[in-house]
Amino acid sequence: MNTGVLLGFLVYLGILAYIGWWANKYTKTEDQYFVGGRKVHILAASLSDKASDFSGWLMLGYPGAAFKAGLGAFWAAIGCLFGTLADYVLIGPRLRIYAGKFRAITVPDYIEARLKDDTKLIRVIGALIILVFMTAYVAAQFAAGGKALAEAFGINVNTAILITVIILTAYVITGGFFAVVWTDVVQALFMLLTLIIVPFLALSKVGGLEKATEIMSQVDPNHIHPFGGAAGVAALIFAIGYASWIVGYLGQPHIVTRYMSVEDPRKLRRPGIFISGIWTIIVLWGAFFAGFLGFAMVKGGILQVSDPERIIPAMALELMPSWIAGFIIAGIISAIMSTADSQLLVASSAVSRDLYHKVLGKELGKKQMVNIGRIVVLAIAILAMYWAMRGSKIVYQMVATAWGGLAVGFGPILTLSLWWKRVTKEAGIVGMAYGLLSEVLLEAKIYGWAFHSDAPGIFGTIGGWFQDVPVFFVNFFITLLIIIIVSLLTKPPEDVVETHEKLFKKVPIEGGKKSIMETRAKSQVENVAEFVKAAGLV
Repeated sequence: MNTGVLLGFLVYLGILAYIGWWANKYTKTEDQYFVGGRKVHILAASLSDKASDFSGWLMLGYPGAAFKAGLGAFWAAIGCLFGTLADYVLIGPRLRIYAGKFRAITVPDYIEARLKDDTKLIRVIGALIILVFMTAYVAAQFAAGGKALAEAFGINVNTAILITVIILTAYVITGGFFAVVWTDVVQALFMLLTLIIVPFLALSKVGGLEKATEIMSQVDPNHIHPFGGAAGVAALIFAIGYASWIVGYLGQPHIVTRYMSVEDPRKLRRPGIFISGIWTIIVLWGAFFAGFLGFAMVKGGILQVSDPERIIPAMALELMPSWIAGFIIAGIISAIMSTADSQLLVASSAVSRDLYHKVLGKELGKKQMVNIGRIVVLAIAILAMYWAMRGSKIVYQMVATAWGGLAVGFGPILTLSLWWKRVTKEAGIVGMAYGLLSEVLLEAKIYGWAFHSDAPGIFGTIGGWFQDVPVFFVNFFITLLIIIIVSLLTKPPEDVVETHEKLFKKVPIEGGKKSIMETRAKSQVENVAEFVKAAGLV
């Protein structure tokens, strides 16, 4: 085992341990444990949002895809960037306002209150969606952690997965949301630094971009083609297949929960969208070029790697002094942990709050609810660890499966409920139930990335047209259509419509009309506290 790598890694763990200890002082109630008491600064919330988003997919899965597919994999970065912007425009500010008004802590909390569902079905279905697909998502992060640590320290992958589980679960149980947010800030900076340094070092080592593309074109000319060698309609389908991540952003509970925690909903657009947008552009550029140039290094005989998804840790060990490589490995683990911690917390809230407290009606003290949440985190971590050890360990595919399930289960109903006053609880129940069942059945049949022509019913027909498009992309729009149709056939309560109109109606102010959430006039609202009070958000 390389002592220098181990030293750099242990320093990073010490930083995380301190943050967990510090955050525990601010974690005394259920509200603080799950959403930080809605007092998270916009800078921390924005960086935590993106660190939670990109996960081991950014540091292992996506570079591995760029290694295998070449220039065409850049379309995935385009989809992720526009997905990030869509989240801040379509979801963030309105969800924060609604969540504040309803005192919602979880996404099922919000949807149930927004649609005035007294059957508890929305909460139950929402909790099941979270448990099934978040557990799968956490398993993907553990698999990614296993790959990174195995490459760095030369240990067995399953042993490395176990180490990842122990490190991550410990500080989530200790600190809750505050620990997750502030470790995410540190991790976001680690990820940024890693994905700036590694591509430039690789470019220097391989002899420049021209030399790298020359090596690639000799091995496979399609590797430097923007559509993987496809043309016409096939090229369009190729691009959609990679860019399809965009729709998933609208339904990821571990991401949108960040919007529910900020102090001021207005700042989610400015500066929140600016912070997240710049960070996203830089890290996606870095992750793509790390994999893209890594292919040239391997084919040029500079580097050896057994698994394309291990290309970044292998490059760090090859290109840097050992102690710096230890920090880079820590940056990779940062990406993995910054997503898995948020996912564990969301899955925990689905059991402890949505099922145990709200559905079963168990009344416990706030401290007891926090302790139940911590027990659930441990249980889910153990289940995800088993799944990671027994699964395929292909991070890109594992993430696509879990991402798609959450996208279809929550994305359509979340988006429509924030922008369309006419959506009904019946539509929410039917749409979410369809999303859960269809994704479980289709992913069990297909497991992940592509439609197949032998899939059941209409999906088999669609599969013939979109062989390279992920199952969740088309299923997202089917679910959206189902919710719209059922909403038009049913009727929402009048007070639900009135609440929506009141929150987002245009009011006259100097310079035109804006909704109440966009109002900045000092004559009406002197500070954030008065703004929140005036809007009826608390």
